[in-house]
Amino acid sequence: MNGSEQTDQLRNKTKQFAIGILKLCGPLPKTPEILAIQTPLVKAATTLAANCRALARAWSEDDFHHNRNLASGDADDCVFWLELLAAAGTEQDHPIQALLEEIAEIVALLSICGEPDKPTPSPQPDNPQAPQATTTPPPPPLPSDFHGLRVLSFESRMPTEMARLIKRYGGEPLVVPALREIPIPLQDNGAVFRFGVKLILHQVDILILMTGVGAKALFEVLQTRYPLAEIIEALKKTIVVTRGPKPLAVLKAMGMDANITVPEPNTWHDVIATLDYYRPVQGLRIAIQEYGVSKPEMIEDLKKRGAEVFSVPVYRWALPEDTGPLEAAIAEVLNGQLDAVLITNAAQIDHVMQLAEQKNMAQPFRDACRRMLVASIGPTASEGLKHHDLPVNFEPSHPKMGILVKEFSEQCHALRQAKPAQQQAPR
Repeated sequence: MNGSEQTDQLRNKTKQFAIGILKLCGPLPKTPEILAIQTPLVKAATTLAANCRALARAWSEDDFHHNRNLASGDADDCVFWLELLAAAGTEQDHPIQALLEEIAEIVALLSICGEPDKPTPSPQPDNPQAPQATTTPPPPPLPSDFHGLRVLSFESRMPTEMARLIKRYGGEPLVVPALREIPIPLQDNGAVFRFGVKLILHQVDILILMTGVGAKALFEVLQTRYPLAEIIEALKKTIVVTRGPKPLAVLKAMGMDANITVPEPNTWHDVIATLDYYRPVQGLRIAIQEYGVSKPEMIEDLKKRGAEVFSVPVYRWALPEDTGPLEAAIAEVLNGQLDAVLITNAAQIDHVMQLAEQKNMAQPFRDACRRMLVASIGPTASEGLKHHDLPVNFEPSHPKMGILVKEFSEQCHALRQAKPAQQQAPR
């Protein structure tokens, strides 16, 4: 399918998707909670359709990429709001699930959508007087996708979508989740309730929301003790910082906005740098909604700046209940049966190395990874890889799953070719 066919398909799919969202919203109950989700959902769906329509009219490569990035963000928003709507309980489970499957296809299609067709250059006339020099024929061009490479991923939240993306780009996927998210039980969650007391008493100057899932869980737990209106009123007297668009979307569902949104690539270093730019934090009381694991370096950096910092964990990461598939994947890496690995979360590699160390295979695993290609979704994941003395061969232009797979598939063969012969995985 060429570029024009892809953009036409996207234009039609997103138009039908927007119509489906409008039809879904008709019979929904008009409660304040549902309306808070419905309004941004309709906006995201219709904006997605408009941006995909603009793809077909892109007047330059830069314009095309700009519209595609906008559409990718809209698609992410649609997934988030549909998931929130499903969790809200509306008796529309079947149509919501159908729309989630539809938007998953759109996300995958956006990630593979290429530039608009370019005109074929006019053939140059032969010059009969030009000397016929004998030259060595150029090497065959490198493949522009995975071209049959076996690609391992430890993606846990979207394993099906990851497998579909790898296949679309010509790879043979092996997707083995390395994480399990475990909400901290209410009876064990004293940190959240202590934070709630401080927030209500206006004893929090800055709240840093690190993830959408964590922010949603935090406010749901707080609502077991405080009315939502009281929480919102307290948040309005607090500087709220969101690490990227997903926690921002949670705030907007509550009818609020962030005071500060941290730009890409949304690392904890970016959080610190954004705060430094905004204002000195000396003497301020800062709460950090943690995700999975604590960030002691971030806490220490803020304390060095004179802030009083306390963590608010709402869920933690654990190994999968059945570690058999993960152990089998590690064995395939050790045996040289895989060509590349995609890391989309730093905790994935923590868990993989934990299992490898239990089997006394940590160093052989490192050696095997150096013979493969290791692609990281962004600086945070790369930091985790380097912490375990593992290589990072590739990072995408934006820390998004679809962009990671697309750009890595385009460059992986050149990266393999550049590796020293002794470091190349056997084929």
